[in-house]
Amino acid sequence: MEWLTLTMKHAATYRQLRPLYDQYRQSRDKEKFLRGHESEIILFEAAARELKRLNAVPLPAAQRLRAEMDELTARRTALQSEYRKAQQKEREYDTLNQNVRILLERSEDVVLPKESSNELE
Repeated sequence: MEWLTLTMKHAATYRQLRPLYDQYRQSRDKEKFLRGHESEIILFEAAARELKRLNAVPLPAAQRLRAEMDELTARRTALQSEYRKAQQKEREYDTLNQNVRILLERSEDVVLPKESSNELE
């Protein structure tokens, strides 16, 4: 999910700033254009570098990324629910275990009276 989140973030930045970067590359006076839009161009280039680092080139479709993210989120929610149920069972078993130990300790403490015999000694 972390990889998908980063990919979606950088892909959105890339798509948003791509037209501006294309204008920069086609401009006759690149220095003047760069001074006016330096932060956007830096953001675009950083997003492009990160997408390459994440092996997300060519750029994945936003709908596919969103669908995959939704699927992973649903799976995580189901697994978290299952985990909570397992934790609850564990607590129940611990309580039962403690109760059995207490009962066993009490039974060891109680000394059963010896059977008295009818024989005369």
